[in-house]
Amino acid sequence: MRAFLTALLCCQLLAVAAQATETKTLFRMTGSNTVGAELAPLLVKGYLQSLGATDIEQRSEGVRHWISAQLEGRRVEVPILALGSSTSFKALNEDSADIGMASRRIKRKEMQMLARFGDLAGAEAEHVVGLDTLTIGVHPSNPIAHLTMDQVRQIYERKISNWQELGGPDLPIRPLHRDIESGTRTTFDEDVFGESRPAEPGVYEVSGNAETRQIVLRDLGAIGYLPFAHTQGIKKVALKVGDLAAIVPDRGIIATEDFPLTRRLFLYKKPGQYKLHVDSFLHFAESPEGQKLVADIGFINLTPVALKMTPYPNAPEAYRALMTSGERLSISFRFANGSSELDSRALKDLRRLESYMEQADRELSLTLVGFSDQKSNNNIADIISRFRALKVQGALLRDHQLGDSRILALGAFAPLTADRGQAPVKNSRVEVWLN
Repeated sequence: MRAFLTALLCCQLLAVAAQATETKTLFRMTGSNTVGAELAPLLVKGYLQSLGATDIEQRSEGVRHWISAQLEGRRVEVPILALGSSTSFKALNEDSADIGMASRRIKRKEMQMLARFGDLAGAEAEHVVGLDTLTIGVHPSNPIAHLTMDQVRQIYERKISNWQELGGPDLPIRPLHRDIESGTRTTFDEDVFGESRPAEPGVYEVSGNAETRQIVLRDLGAIGYLPFAHTQGIKKVALKVGDLAAIVPDRGIIATEDFPLTRRLFLYKKPGQYKLHVDSFLHFAESPEGQKLVADIGFINLTPVALKMTPYPNAPEAYRALMTSGERLSISFRFANGSSELDSRALKDLRRLESYMEQADRELSLTLVGFSDQKSNNNIADIISRFRALKVQGALLRDHQLGDSRILALGAFAPLTADRGQAPVKNSRVEVWLN
């Protein structure tokens, strides 16, 4: 009996020792290379630090990263696989990931694939953690300073194949395109062409953002698109849409989502499923502490900032006066699929606006400026733009006790895109102005 008890005690001690040395996976992340290469590892490290973890380490092999740490007496780990946005939704479907990373919004067919889990486009599942823009870049010696969206489209359609056709040198244009699995490629295709499409002959497909940057810096004839954080050393080309002035992306214009190729960076989880570290990590990524890390890595965070804007010369009188005397907050409220319901980011921006107003060092008055999509009937466009502004005003009053705001409805003035597929989402918006 004594020998049996001794053996039993030894087994228990060995089990405890094995548990102490075994590495526990807190959660798994799969998807976008733009999010997964640097941002996701930094956010995971920040999250672990917020929990009091020690001995935090990162191990990387190409597109695979492992963040490990000592937490509450045991070794923990978060594996990150950055193969492209499309892989995030496949991994969620196959239960090989707990969090999907995407540099574009979930597609309808992906929502249908995951419909058994709930609404993947709802605020519980869809988490916007930052903003980025696809910056059109060329070699620093290229004299081309701006392009229209139509010219960019024709370059990638190979209808324009020499820089001389655009007022530049007699030099063949070498367009660089991301791989078809990339969310960066999807954003570019939808914003430039209105749909995903195969690359034309003569368009060179690259494996990632680093390769695009290397080729643009090396090849005088190259043109490519890159995340804002990856544009060091290249020449940024200003983009012109419709009647608006050509814009070189900067942090302010990206924050408002007015730049033509602005995109959101997403984290997705299965709705209706609570996992402690999954939900806590997503909350951390959206918190002020997490948003500081988003900015530190080079992306645009969601923390509201006040911006002084140059008045549009053709703006309606009331709007021009507002632009002259007021400041625009970087928050722009948008709607789910162009509907009348606020989208997942907007619902959280309501809280960010409330916090901004509470922390202001002076009394501020709000003006909510509503815009609608381009319509043939100006009266209907005006009504829709007013309704959208009233929708935001009502949510601020009902849920956030911010009732002192004015409404300015501008109908279909200053559309941000002429693409029929993107117009309902991008053009239908509510700006926030401060006086």
